[in-house]
Amino acid sequence: MTEKEHKQNIFNWTSFKDTFYFSHFSKFYRLYIPAAIIIGIICGLMMVIFQLMINASILLFSHIPIFIAPLIGGLFSASLIYIGRTEIAGSGISKAIELTHKPEDIKNSTTMTKMIATAVSIGTGNPVGREGPAVLIGAAVGNSVARRMGHRSPSFLRVFLMMGSAAATAGIYKAPLGGALFAAEAPYRRDARLGYFVPIVISSITSYLVFILFMGVSPHFTFHVTFDITLHAIPLLLIFGFLCGIVSVFFAAVFTFARRYFVLRLKDWMDPIAGSTIACILIFVTGLVLYPGLSIAGLGFDVGPDVIDYVAVAQLPLYILVVLLLGKLFASSFVVGGKVSGGVLASSLFVGAMLGRIFGDLFYPELAAAFVVLGMGAVLAANTNTPVATTILLLEMSHTFDIVIPLVICVCVSYLVSGGSSLYEGQRICRDDEFHDFFPTVNDLKSYGIKSSEFLKDSKDFDQFGATADENSS
Repeated sequence: MTEKEHKQNIFNWTSFKDTFYFSHFSKFYRLYIPAAIIIGIICGLMMVIFQLMINASILLFSHIPIFIAPLIGGLFSASLIYIGRTEIAGSGISKAIELTHKPEDIKNSTTMTKMIATAVSIGTGNPVGREGPAVLIGAAVGNSVARRMGHRSPSFLRVFLMMGSAAATAGIYKAPLGGALFAAEAPYRRDARLGYFVPIVISSITSYLVFILFMGVSPHFTFHVTFDITLHAIPLLLIFGFLCGIVSVFFAAVFTFARRYFVLRLKDWMDPIAGSTIACILIFVTGLVLYPGLSIAGLGFDVGPDVIDYVAVAQLPLYILVVLLLGKLFASSFVVGGKVSGGVLASSLFVGAMLGRIFGDLFYPELAAAFVVLGMGAVLAANTNTPVATTILLLEMSHTFDIVIPLVICVCVSYLVSGGSSLYEGQRICRDDEFHDFFPTVNDLKSYGIKSSEFLKDSKDFDQFGATADENSS
């Protein structure tokens, strides 16, 4: 056979359509891309409403003494749990993770109930965050869209739940890429699910664009830092990452103790009252020594007094920083562990910021502000087991891209030191115990209404592509 005939046979053996699998992927993306955009728009609007509700709640309760107001939020969460609205309890991320592993129907009213309960919790000064409720709200939106489109299979529902969780996180934190990666990493302690990254990131970007259209594009943190990496700085970064890992383990231990203590000792509806009461005591005691304008109540950033921005640029005594760190850690643990509606991501950022400022003041004063951001990332990554997502999330939230290498070093060390400890229940170690169709596999032709003859010529091609597709979908 001549070379010309050989080339001609190769050309006739497969068409461009067979080579690039246009038929398959066009149907794959026709299924998920429109859904991702719809979910992103809805989640973006929901996060705008959520943020406005938080702002209104803060204004409403601003005249009540800060060491009394959290009890109102606890009583409100307790009353909802008492009447059977248990979906508002605690963070919401743990529930979203459980739904990812074992999808089930979510009440249509869950979204609004969780938004109202969390807005009241934050507005009354409980030391909780928005991200946990936001993730559960996004999961509820994804579930609703999936079922309205006629999907009932758990494998498909998981994709829609992840799109919703990513979109909500991306909107509320103005972090589209970080939100997408967080939804992919959060279900596991040592793994991630990236097979559906494209529709997930599209839903995140859509939600982000909708959110900033109404709320603006300004970053969460107004201070700007740089960190010129040098050889003599690396040992300090390693030590600091190790320290962040130890603190995150301590945080997880206190949070787990509080959560289990309430479960064993009190009825479910009584937990929020006990948790918020402890928070009131801690806010009052710490307030006796803290400077005016500084408090462990509320988010600690973005809404109300911006404690993290202030700490990053002000010169504060060491004991003030220690009080802020320990006070927030214990108050948040007992409040969220006590099932008051709210998240722990914001508290992780707060604790990390205080730890970073303490370390910076002691060992690297000229870069103390930079260590605030490094501490936020390192503690959060260890607390949530999301090192990649946390790195991107911090860069997007702060618009501080000059510290990427120091941030990666601290995040990796802290994540390894934490040893898989976590603030989220339901996180699996990895994906090894999942059955093969846990998510709809890329080569599952029947799922997309594709005939085998349209896609692959023979079993040899199918085996070769199937192995690659399974690997990519994992």
